[in-house]
Amino acid sequence: MKMEVPYTLKVLEQSQVSPPSGSVPRTSLPLTMFDIPWLIFSPVQNIFFYKFPYSTIHFMNTILPNLKQSLSVTLQHFYPLAGNLTWLPQSNKPEILYVDGDSIKFTVAESDYDFSSICGYHGRNTNEFYPLLPQLEPTSKTVLPLLALQVTIFPNSGICIGITLNHVVADGKSFNHFLKSWTSVCRLGGKDTSLILESLPVCDRTMIMDPKEFTISALKDMEMINISRQSLIPPTKLFTDPVDKVLATFVMGQSEIDRLKKWARERIIEMNKQTTEPPPNFSSFVVTCAYAWVCLIKALGPNIDKPREHFICSVDYRMHVEPPLPQTYFGNCVEVCPTTIDTIDLTDEDGVAVAAEVITKGIKTVMIMESSAGSDMKMADLFKMASERIISVAGSPILRLYDTDFGWGRPTKVDIVSICDTGAISLSEQRDGEAGLEVGLSLKKEEMEAFASLFSECIKGLPQ
Repeated sequence: MKMEVPYTLKVLEQSQVSPPSGSVPRTSLPLTMFDIPWLIFSPVQNIFFYKFPYSTIHFMNTILPNLKQSLSVTLQHFYPLAGNLTWLPQSNKPEILYVDGDSIKFTVAESDYDFSSICGYHGRNTNEFYPLLPQLEPTSKTVLPLLALQVTIFPNSGICIGITLNHVVADGKSFNHFLKSWTSVCRLGGKDTSLILESLPVCDRTMIMDPKEFTISALKDMEMINISRQSLIPPTKLFTDPVDKVLATFVMGQSEIDRLKKWARERIIEMNKQTTEPPPNFSSFVVTCAYAWVCLIKALGPNIDKPREHFICSVDYRMHVEPPLPQTYFGNCVEVCPTTIDTIDLTDEDGVAVAAEVITKGIKTVMIMESSAGSDMKMADLFKMASERIISVAGSPILRLYDTDFGWGRPTKVDIVSICDTGAISLSEQRDGEAGLEVGLSLKKEEMEAFASLFSECIKGLPQ
């Protein structure tokens, strides 16, 4: 079905951008136990919106050459992004293969849509984002590109950069390293790589051990959903078909977060007064997740015949594997922190406090696991959970997405659009630099209205 949008979009240029010729040798990077789980998911899709009060001609003549040149120079160091996911006949697992000349698709387009409307915080029709995002078009069932970029110009108003990334190649920390490196080279005119050289990515996948052979068991489990040597295309659909949803962003100020922390801590102390449990110290991340989770479950209503709720966040695990990885390791190295709770406990009057406690315990459990042991959670466990309702978190305030400045200023808005498919909650720092967090969701209009009311009102009932 063709997706109707209230604007026109004209493609001005389609090109391929690669590292400088001869700068990177042929390299094979076998997937690790942290990469493999992402084979089953559709790509991550983000859009960065920037104010840019200049003409299309000005952008094409003065900005675009530097943008592409700086990208090429940056890809020399982050070359896996220009490679392909493949599964060679002689290998026992998939790998990322880079060959000299490999490149990423780079599209430039122009739109007549109202820039201030598309990059707001209000509920925006999810379908309106699709034309602003590039697609990852497989060469074959077993050769998949990993990154595509699209710049869309809104003449005399703004520009946006749409990113589509296969999560197999990099986690949020790694891809943010690439983005910040690209922006630093771009700001310095496209050739100065001094800032990259100070923090070079480490791409060696052999640094990660797999003593439990998680990789082999996970690949076997994935055969149930037709991921194998014959096809690496995930079963999940891409964000291409029309959907009846809106995407909105809510702001949780630091004063509200502090009130939540204080209230939740007091409630848990009261509930645990007959035990020897130490008083909890909840982070801003945890209480915001707990609050959004409870509001979301209430807005969605009961999940018929499914009395449990699942919540998944992830933590950076670079310092917890054995041996520890450098902070600049480029790839995936996050561990999932699954939490399960009865719906009735989540929707109770102390639901936010209980949610904060179980999320905190889930994170602590993962962080104290034996080094290099990896999670005991198998792919089959994830498939079983998927038959019930799972809410996950995309993004992190630690990434500082609003610091992604190419030289024309900080973003006016950042949206993680892939949550429209996954149903996840997105989290980032507050745009204006103030302490606080932004919470993004994609829901049906009536569900979003219910969530907005709960998100606004529930906090008011807490003591000052």
